[in-house]
Amino acid sequence: MSAYPAVSGPYGLKAVNEIGGLPYAGSTRMIPIASGYSSNLFYGQIVQLSGGTLVAGSYTPATNPTTVIAGTIGVFVGCQYTNPSTLQPIQSQYWPASTIANDAIAYVIDDPRTVFKVAVGSQATSTLSNTSSGGGYMNPAFIGTNVYPLSGAGGSTTTGNSLLSVSGGVVTNGTGNTRVTAAAPLRVVSVVPDTVYAVTQTASTSGSSTTLTLTAANSAIQAGMQISSPSGTGGYSGNYVYVTNVNSTTVTLNSAVTIASGTQVTFLGYPEVLVTWNGNFHSYNNTTGV
Repeated sequence: MSAYPAVSGPYGLKAVNEIGGLPYAGSTRMIPIASGYSSNLFYGQIVQLSGGTLVAGSYTPATNPTTVIAGTIGVFVGCQYTNPSTLQPIQSQYWPASTIANDAIAYVIDDPRTVFKVAVGSQATSTLSNTSSGGGYMNPAFIGTNVYPLSGAGGSTTTGNSLLSVSGGVVTNGTGNTRVTAAAPLRVVSVVPDTVYAVTQTASTSGSSTTLTLTAANSAIQAGMQISSPSGTGGYSGNYVYVTNVNSTTVTLNSAVTIASGTQVTFLGYPEVLVTWNGNFHSYNNTTGV
């Protein structure tokens, strides 16, 4: 099955509203880009200030997962500049690296109260990566936890869009997501129910247990998915029990359930979440200037 059955892939951060439910009205701030700036800037990418001009965000969970980067100002959503060849004004979805333009201006969503929709990536084992291991899932138990923005895939010069996604923590086996309560730039405020993905597999437990045994391995099941059992104890959808690890036919859950042999268990994964800025990870909430 596709890693992104309802979502074609990562697409960066898309503003949807503000904390408290106020609609996002499309407001942006215009910030200059230095002529010749040597990195692409993609729509939906996190950006920061350097010497009064806009540059790509330098946060990476691979080396500094809990470190605040002073000057992180928001999300890039396009730019304008004079084409150096035709001398015509350009409105662009992305900033092409090394463009010579003395009037380049970026549009940035700089309001730290903005809520963004974003695709869920995944982590593998052992150490955090800045590049997603593939499509991942979260569930309502992740609401209130923190996530890492993964910018390692860059963006597309065809669409102009960022390929940024977000992830939780590393897993013990395979790929997936675990809940993060340590400091990180973004906070999960909701899952997106419109694109929830469901896979069904026959499974059971030996009495009350956090170990769920599948009748056959299923690569579509990942850490971060919620379970829903039609019978037994503790495994109903309203119990919000979720997968913390998958090792072949052995699925580890966060809480003990009782599920009889032959039960068809549904695994629910949300490939998109809503996030907002976490405290001083945004420059406007940080007393350190740049």
